[in-house]
Amino acid sequence: MAMDRREFLKLVGLAGGGFAIGLMPAAESAQDTRFFSPNPWVRLEPSGRLTILVDKSEMGQGVMTSLPMILAEELDADWASIRVEFAPAAPEYAHPWFHTQATGGSTSVRAMWMPLRRAGAAMRELLRQAAAARWQVPLDKVHTHQGIASSGLHRATYGDLAAAAAHLPVPQNVTLKDPKTFTLVGKPIPRVDAAAKATGSARFGLDVRLPGLLTAVVARAPVVGAKRLRYDASAALAMPGVRFVLPVETATSMGVAVLADSTWHAMKAREMLKIDWDDSLHRHLDTESLRRDMTAKATAGNGALPAVARGSTAPAGVARTLSSVYEVPYLAHAPMEPLNCTAWVRSDEAELWVGTQAQGPNQQLTSKLTGLPPEKIKIHTQYLGGGFGRRFAPDFVMEAVLLSKAVQSPVKVVYTREDDMHATYYRPMAVCALHADLDAQGRLLRWHGSTVTDSIAQGTGFEGALMKGAIDSTAVEGLADIPYALPNFQVGWIPYQPGIRVWFWRSVGHTQNSFFAESFMDELAHAAGEDPYQFRRKLLEQSPRHRAVLDLAASQAHWGEALPPGRARGIALVESFGSIVAQVAEVSLVAGQPRVHRVVIAADVGTVINPDTVTAQMEGAMCYGLSAALFGQVSFRDGQPQQSNFNDYPLVRLADMPAVEVHLVPSGEPPGGVGEPGTPPIAPALCNALFALTGQRVYRLPLSEQHFSGA
Repeated sequence: MAMDRREFLKLVGLAGGGFAIGLMPAAESAQDTRFFSPNPWVRLEPSGRLTILVDKSEMGQGVMTSLPMILAEELDADWASIRVEFAPAAPEYAHPWFHTQATGGSTSVRAMWMPLRRAGAAMRELLRQAAAARWQVPLDKVHTHQGIASSGLHRATYGDLAAAAAHLPVPQNVTLKDPKTFTLVGKPIPRVDAAAKATGSARFGLDVRLPGLLTAVVARAPVVGAKRLRYDASAALAMPGVRFVLPVETATSMGVAVLADSTWHAMKAREMLKIDWDDSLHRHLDTESLRRDMTAKATAGNGALPAVARGSTAPAGVARTLSSVYEVPYLAHAPMEPLNCTAWVRSDEAELWVGTQAQGPNQQLTSKLTGLPPEKIKIHTQYLGGGFGRRFAPDFVMEAVLLSKAVQSPVKVVYTREDDMHATYYRPMAVCALHADLDAQGRLLRWHGSTVTDSIAQGTGFEGALMKGAIDSTAVEGLADIPYALPNFQVGWIPYQPGIRVWFWRSVGHTQNSFFAESFMDELAHAAGEDPYQFRRKLLEQSPRHRAVLDLAASQAHWGEALPPGRARGIALVESFGSIVAQVAEVSLVAGQPRVHRVVIAADVGTVINPDTVTAQMEGAMCYGLSAALFGQVSFRDGQPQQSNFNDYPLVRLADMPAVEVHLVPSGEPPGGVGEPGTPPIAPALCNALFALTGQRVYRLPLSEQHFSGA
């Protein structure tokens, strides 16, 4: 079954059953009379056992712990009695900002901070009211603590009060706790999924086993956008364990699927397929030609759509003008668990077992593909072995649904690493031309930039949220909203669509634009004859939160103090996803390549739910960005991506990993994101350190393609 592209884009913009820690199946109905369940996120049993349902995806970022902590805090629950489960896919779990059930944009805690606090507080009030009525005491005499309500000599567990509380109306206005009284939020609570993951009992998508399950692998076009003309499956069908060979076509891909009784049999049989492709559309697609064309467009600046235009384009007193062109390549997401989805489509219902960031869109998409109403489609959310935005994409889910519908059996679609690397869901390539004017004293008078890159928002269904008029906000974020005081400031976007699909990648537009902006800021500091840290600091006089983060990073990194010979430091500051992060990288050279010894991270993420989670996410996000800066790129030749696996798309390994320190600025502000903000600053911090060490400015990533020599 094929779907019109326009229909697909609408569906993705719309919008799992699951497993508790320890693989206990979630109850089907939150309205079960055995439970007191005043809201979709919590169930209280008469035994006192409290179940908190998490409607976000757990891909290592810690939401299975942090989100329950928020609700349990306001509920005054006993953390030791809590069980945590994945919530089913249902309208009541629609993301407050996305209006569909989904996980992304470092929004899980940010968006659910107040809804979960109110939910916990409302449930606490119902239990207090039930206790007050039972004991015939004023409500203000009833106190709660760790799952116990008390008043004088009276005492009752929450479980004892559950039945009575269930008959009371849920209060619409509740008083939230004073943060000074928090007992859970802000504490380093051990992760609830740690034991299951350590023992191997946590279930990921690849672990799903069902009676009669067939495994499918798909042969897809070797050239971007190629169309299948014809295929010969006779040799594949003769291979052991092969059950079916079927054409499969979705709104985003076209191929031939081999369905077999094991992954190995399916993969070996796929090698025997003979497929003719029409690759005329993008056969000549080449990275070098793209680079030349994009650089020419960025340098000329013609046709740039204005993202921000503030102040004069010709300020007085200009003594010096600097112009630079920066560029970054396409990047793959490379999650450690290969993409997979198990679907079982029946005549009256469908079930999906999948590690996904998009339960709501998947449910709507499956409804469209099968003709079943959304409420007849169950999404069993599995743990995700890395997401980074890739598991928001629909391709692997659509293929599983279509193939299961065709063969009327459960089907698990499995991507190999090579399949995923060639599926063209990439961080976009970008080229940015930046210009700045300085006066005779080295003061920054004007900043002007033009970035050439593809639109991520267009074609996702999220245009309404991400397009600001004609501007894709993801194309200019991190460039058009830098925090420095610049009275004359212009940034434009030149859309560029070479035919390669682009997608949300960890930190989205900030990943490239922060490299451009913070590298150029460093360049301007040196041109002005100033220390890069002090140069930034002067431009942040009206931004005390940013300045505090910058100061913390510099002080903890001992900025300005002497380093051993052959080492240097670089600094960068980025605000993204509601958080402010500064990083200082300490580097040296080994055989002409950078060696990162130490990274100091300072961050203001607002109210901290779990400091251990924040620290881990800052470390992991930095490492993800470091991998990209050092090694990451997907290049094209003759329309084909040239990277396939970790042998030619390497990641930072233990031997490459620097010592990392994370320092958090105490804050009473609402929570910011933590999964993505640690990624953008590392590339400019590293490259700025390399300039301090060698005098060579880095204008192009990755660094592994360049050779450096000492200053």
